[in-house]
Amino acid sequence: MEALTSDAWYVLKTKPRQDERAIQSLDNQGFEVFGPKLTVKKVRRGKRTSSVEPMFPGYVFVRPDNLIEQFYKLRNTFGVNNVLKFGDSIPTIPQSWIDDLRSMDAAAESDAPQVGDSVEIKEGPFRGYMAKIVELDGESRCFVLLEWMQKKVRANFSYSELTL
Repeated sequence: MEALTSDAWYVLKTKPRQDERAIQSLDNQGFEVFGPKLTVKKVRRGKRTSSVEPMFPGYVFVRPDNLIEQFYKLRNTFGVNNVLKFGDSIPTIPQSWIDDLRSMDAAAESDAPQVGDSVEIKEGPFRGYMAKIVELDGESRCFVLLEWMQKKVRANFSYSELTL
């Protein structure tokens, strides 16, 4: 095994859907642990919802004092499957990468518009028309209200066909 420094971070593979359990267990044992998360906005059943999800599902970062001495303690922690290895080599993650992950804007906005937004249609026969979103239809489509031939017309468009 190569020299494993105490200022390096390591990657732990967690058991399926047990990222939070692993983070909590490692934290309770006094390890410095980091599981980056994203706030993802999705459209479910026509409603916009936010959910917090792991950036790297199934993996967390840990910085032990001495990996060689604490290897089995880490591996046998609740929620942890194993320390990530490539053959006999255990990769290290530099502190700068962890700092970059921590400084990233954790709120990932999806490109989906919201009800009430004014949009311009950029494709098809209504290209160039302005419309107002009146209802969301799944994760990739919405209903808009546009004025055509002096009447209000309700139409269904993909988000890719609209610009805010």
